[in-house]
Parts: sequence; structure tokens; C-alpha cells
Amino acid sequence: MSRIFYGWIVLGGLCITYAASNGILLNSLPLFYPSLIEEFAWDAAEVTAPATLSFLATAILSLFVGYLVDRFAPRPMMIVGSLLFVCVLLAYRYITTLDQMRMIYVGFSVALALNGILPSMVVTSRWFKRYRGVAVGILLMASSFGGAVLPLIVGPIIEDEGWRTALITMASVGLVMMVVPCVFILRNDPSEKNTVPDGDVAAAAEAAAEAEANGLVAGISVIDAMKTPMFYLLAFSTGVMWFCISGVIQHQSIYLGSDLSLPGPRLAQVFSLFFASSVIGKVLFGWLSDRYSKVNIMLLATVNLTVGLVVFRMVDGDSIGSILFYAVVYGIGFSGAFTMIQLMLAELFAGPTYGKILGVFVFIDTLAGAVGIAALGQIRVATGSYLPAINLMIGLYLAAFVCVYIIKRQIEAPQPVTAE
Repeated sequence: MSRIFYGWIVLGGLCITYAASNGILLNSLPLFYPSLIEEFAWDAAEVTAPATLSFLATAILSLFVGYLVDRFAPRPMMIVGSLLFVCVLLAYRYITTLDQMRMIYVGFSVALALNGILPSMVVTSRWFKRYRGVAVGILLMASSFGGAVLPLIVGPIIEDEGWRTALITMASVGLVMMVVPCVFILRNDPSEKNTVPDGDVAAAAEAAAEAEANGLVAGISVIDAMKTPMFYLLAFSTGVMWFCISGVIQHQSIYLGSDLSLPGPRLAQVFSLFFASSVIGKVLFGWLSDRYSKVNIMLLATVNLTVGLVVFRMVDGDSIGSILFYAVVYGIGFSGAFTMIQLMLAELFAGPTYGKILGVFVFIDTLAGAVGIAALGQIRVATGSYLPAINLMIGLYLAAFVCVYIIKRQIEAPQPVTAE
């Protein structure tokens, strides 16, 4: 009986850690806002401003962490990030001012940069090549499960015992789900277990030969990567996707609930279906990318997003069937696009400088997402409607499709044969 490839165990550890970090920071801590507003008399804008600061800080820190993860081993960084995350959760209990809350969220930014998607993707890409699509899909799906489960744990504790006690629970969860896997399960790369990616020596040699034959830009420096058209085409495409995805996710409740007067129970049903579909999309697109050309699957994700947004543009408050159809199509599309962005980056730039390049793209995408959220809000205020913003996003998705198609043509173009 053959032993299980240790990469799957590493992936399990990464999933547990990623589910905790995202499930706590993005999905559980917002549940504390009503308690903070009640206790400190802050308004909604004040209590959510530190989270916006956190997104911006994470974008900037990703550039630095991308450099560190290439220069040093990811695992020690992830251990430090996990420990810092737990310490910041414990310190959160003692805040009394908005400035202290801002400092707490900057601390979360540092912790998440050290132990978030960037180092997790680097470790995953080192352990998997042939099964990288499924592995990345499983990793990204973990954040959805964390977001679904952890709020159910923390919500009742806030209600029954108060937000400070709930933070102790969250810190305990972070200790078990983040620190323990990083210390005892994670390994930087297959060589630490005397194996190769996917545990298949023949496949590893074949993949290396195929990458060389295809003339991909894997392993080049950041400066040289920035001299290639594919870098800018992919940067524009992923930036556009995050501009639209972040904007839609943050504003769809206002559009459906306020503008289209969708009742609260129906709105909750739409959100539940939307995020359930996102779980399917991450694994589905990862599975497809292992069987077909990754650039073709990224084109499919772009089409999926465009179709979903066109449906979103056409719905009204009475067309619940169309709204639910939008939730499925766009939910699958946004998670599929997220998965394919990570896989395309690994496909094109995996190598000794992958961390730095990934850091640049995380910076671009995070900023684009923040701009998208702000832009949709400003358009809604200026025009009194989200429709101009939706029209803009449909146009941007079409432009992204063209860019990804150009990347496809460049990848599939015959490489010149040089005489020896």
C-alpha cells in the first residue's frame, strides 16, 4: 500500500490556517461592530474605517512579503504571522479609542500578510504542479468554509457573554487552527520530505521539459517579467476582475435590497446561494484547469462573470428566478476567477521570483478592489442608480476578455527554432 503524498497533508494544514485567518478577520470580526457602536458611541463609518485601512496596509505589505518569501523560507514567516494574529486578537479586548482600533487592524494586516494568501500560494505551488488546479481550488475553498462556520461560533458568544469574551474564544481558535498547523504540519517544499512536486518523479521531469519547450517566462526576475506584454495584460485583467468583484460583493445588498426592494428573507436567500455557489466555483475551476489549458479556463471564468453581470443588469425586484440565477452564475464566476488568477500567475511566473511577482499582483488587485468599492458608491451617489456602474463593469469585463485572449495567443504561438 503506497503512502499518501505529504503534499496533501501540507495542503490540509494550509486549509485549516487559511480558513481561520479569513474566517476570523473577514467574516467574524464585523459581528463585533454593533457592540462597539453601542459601547463607545461610534458611528458606522468610524467603526468600519479601520478595516479599510487594513486592506490598504495589506496591499502595501504584500510587496515586502513577496520579497521575503523568495529570500527566506515561508514556514517561519507563517509561524510568526500566526502568533502575531493571536496576540492582536487578545490585545483587541483592551481597546477604548478609535486610534487603538486602527493600530489593531494594522497589526492584523501584518499578520495576514505573513500568513495569508501570498505565502500559502507559494507553498502550494511548490508542492503541486500536475494537481495544482485542484490543490489551489481546495485551498481557496477553505476560506469559504471558515467564513461559514466561525461566525456561527462567535455570534452566540457575543450575544451571551460579550465581545471581549468572544475575542478570547477567537484567539483560542487562532492558536489551534493557525499556530499548530504551521508548527507541526507545514513544510516549505517537497525536498524537506525527500520527494518532488506531486510525489511523481517522472511527472516532475516531464513538466520541467514542457515548460522549457513552451518558452514560458517562469523563473525570470521581476524586472524582466515587467518587460513582457503578458505581465501587463494579466495585471490589467486581474485588476479589472477585482475592481468589479469587490464592488459587486460590497454593493449588491444595497442594489437588491434598497433599489429593487427585495425583502430581507429573499436577500438572505440570495446571499446564501451566492456564497454556496462560490464554494463550487473554486473546486470546479481548479479541477478544469488540471484537465484543460489554464488560459482557456480563465477565458471561461471571464465569460462567466460577464454573463452573470448582464443578468444582474436585467433583473428587477419581482424576478426572483433571475436574481437566483445571477447568484449562481456570478457566485461561481467570481470564485472561479479568483482561482484562475492564482493559477495563471503560477503557470506563467512560478520559480525563484514567484513570491515577488505574486506580491506585485496582490498589491495591484487589492488596490483595484478598494477602488472598485469606492467607485461604485460614488457613481450611486452621483447618479442615483447603480446601472451606470454595472454598464461600466460589463465593458471592463469585455476588455479583460480581450486581454486574456491575447495572452492565449502568445502562449500558443509557435516558438522560434534556433539553429545550433
